[in-house]
Amino acid sequence: MKLHRYSAAIRIPDEMRFLMMADPRYRRLVERIDITQPTEADWAEYRKVKKAHEYLLNSPYFDDGGPDERSSVSPPEPTREYVYAETTEEWLTRCRAIEQEDS
Repeated sequence: MKLHRYSAAIRIPDEMRFLMMADPRYRRLVERIDITQPTEADWAEYRKVKKAHEYLLNSPYFDDGGPDERSSVSPPEPTREYVYAETTEEWLTRCRAIEQEDS
């Protein structure tokens, strides 16, 4: 049996490379995180969906997918918006400089 080896080269954008770095110096600086709680409309929609889901679970015509693929309804969660202390280009420039210093 003959073994063949293959290789491939892919280009990973700087944004992806720096996001994957374990070194905390490459993290993008965050000014603040704005957290928005779910609205009453979000909760009302959740209650409607939960009630419809319970109805389906009790229906003999609904197949829930078995033990590995059960359907579920998740409650609304707060949303997070990150406000960065630097633009994307400033962050990339800073990371490239760190990379240059280390090499």
